Amino acid sequence: MSNKMIWRCDLEPQHRYFAAAVQDAINRVLPTGRYILASEVAAFEKEFAGYCGCRFAVGTANATDALTLSLVALGVGAGDEVISTPYTAIPTVSAIVDSGATPVFVDIRPDTFLMDLDQVAAAITPRTKAIMPVHIFGNVVDIDELRRVCGEIPIIEDASQAHGATLRGSKAGAFGDMGVFSFYPTKNLGAYGDGGIVVTDNPVHAERLRKLRMYGMVDKDHIEFHGVNSRLDELQAAILRVKLPVLDDMNRRRRDIAARYENELHAGSFTFQAIPSEVVSNHHVFVARYHGNREALIAHLDSLGIQTNIYYPVPLHLQEATRNLGYQPGDYPVAEQLCEEALALTMYPELEPSVLDMVVGAINAYEASMCQVSSNLSLPTSP
Repeated sequence: MSNKMIWRCDLEPQHRYFAAAVQDAINRVLPTGRYILASEVAAFEKEFAGYCGCRFAVGTANATDALTLSLVALGVGAGDEVISTPYTAIPTVSAIVDSGATPVFVDIRPDTFLMDLDQVAAAITPRTKAIMPVHIFGNVVDIDELRRVCGEIPIIEDASQAHGATLRGSKAGAFGDMGVFSFYPTKNLGAYGDGGIVVTDNPVHAERLRKLRMYGMVDKDHIEFHGVNSRLDELQAAILRVKLPVLDDMNRRRRDIAARYENELHAGSFTFQAIPSEVVSNHHVFVARYHGNREALIAHLDSLGIQTNIYYPVPLHLQEATRNLGYQPGDYPVAEQLCEEALALTMYPELEPSVLDMVVGAINAYEASMCQVSSNLSLPTSP
């Protein structure tokens, strides 16, 4: 085993690959003296909207703000409810709370890890003002089917993990009323800091979002309504423009890595996230259900210098921050069970085959040893 740590996500190889082009982009921006909402942000918004197949894109300081401002743009506020899933990162729910609304959860499917659309209708009340499905790990919720369930209720896709993932040939984020992406450094399209964006085909939503991210200003002297300061940075936009043209290539590499895990890991030890035939996942994170002692496997891999992560240790309905909502253990059993079993393995597009060999080999060797121990324990004793 290599003495070098094998990280679950290693950004250093990607930095090496893009270093010269990124430096050129930075050098292009700095001499202009224009660092806020200038030409790089405008160009990236246009390019990313086109990539997603949408008419408009509005950059923000981060994806949490993008989710919050999307809700605010729809008029969601105090007394309203927003339906989402308890199996996601906290920003999904933070945005709902920050808008003034109350999150209402529905459970996930055990195979796809996505919102169970069969449960959505029962969660809708007269106070439901939006639905926020999550394209978890790059798998894509069937928004067309969700639309048939929820009717005219606005849909905001949390596509923070789904850059370039597709459903029936169309990009995630382009199906609902608005789609939100994160450019956190570890995302498939990652900045060198925070950043987010909203895509939409609705010009009214786009215009309101532009004002909301800039204090509610119409121009420098007139403020139409109360907004916030949440702008995608000009330098980050320039960096993202460098990476966007090769995003699909990086996603293909991720799918190749995922295929190797699914084909080569010890049979019976894992159940992999089911990707529907109409979906092409970007495999933002490779998460599978592990059917053994998860903590023991994590400790073993850690001893070999192989990092893993758990997504997510605690479902959102059981977090201390959501205690006021009154949820109890057992309310969303599928999400709770997945949190007990989920394990994320090394995944990034620059992962070298030889390093992937080490990860797969280490897991399979461990599983073989566990099988041998189990076999020895089950042998009959001599009379």
